[in-house]
Order: sequence, then structure tokens, then C-alpha cells
Amino acid sequence: MTRSFSLAGLLRVREIQERAAAQRLSRAVIDAQHTEARDRSLRAHLAGAGSEAVDVRSLAALAAARVAGRTLLADLTALSELQEQTVDHARAEHAEARRAMRGLDRLAEAHAARMRAAELHAEQSELDEIGSRTSTEGRS
Repeated sequence: MTRSFSLAGLLRVREIQERAAAQRLSRAVIDAQHTEARDRSLRAHLAGAGSEAVDVRSLAALAAARVAGRTLLADLTALSELQEQTVDHARAEHAEARRAMRGLDRLAEAHAARMRAAELHAEQSELDEIGSRTSTEGRS
């Protein structure tokens, strides 16, 4: 009597898609956090670097180090912005995958409830039939 949910295969696919989207979101967040940590570390290092130049060579080296540090900071800032966009995109994909899965999940739950109601109805009909036979046999 129990009929299986006709969209069960699609529900499994949507669950897999939701898990994959959650993994991509997690990876994007972790990457963004690592970049943010590198940025903080570089800024702390550059802030703590000594600025005493005793001769022309050390002054030139100090200037080159600052230029390289600023360039690296600019690169990290650009990477951070790109990763922020990636996180936003992954978050949107995950939300859409969850929405699609939840819709099918609700359909599956409604189907299961209908099937259970049909089973209970059939069982009640059988009990009524047995009860009516017993009461007719008792009168004869």
C-alpha cells in the first residue's frame, strides 16, 4: 500500500547540493579569515619595524622595505575584497540550495503524512469490516 515519494531522488540530489554549497561557503570563510590574519600580521610587523637609518644604504633599504610592504598590503587588500565577494556569493548559493532542499523536504513530509493517513484509513476500514462481520455472525 505504501507508495514511495516520487521526488525522493531529487531530494537526495538537493541534499548533496546543499552540503556541497555549505562546504564551499566554509572554505571561502576560512580563506578570508586567513587573509585577514596575514593582513593583521603584516601591519603589526610593519608598525614594529625600526626606522633608524644610519647611512644612505640603510635608508635606501628601509625605503625599499616600506614600498614592498605597502605593495603587499595593497595586494592583501585586493585579495581580501575578492574573497569577501566570494564569501557573499557562496553564502547566496548556500541559501538557495537550502531553500530548494527545504521545499522538497516539506513535500516529502506531506507525502509521508498522507501515506500514513491512508494506511490508518485502510486499517480502520479493515477493523470496521471485521467488526461488522462479527456483529452479523453473532446475530445468526
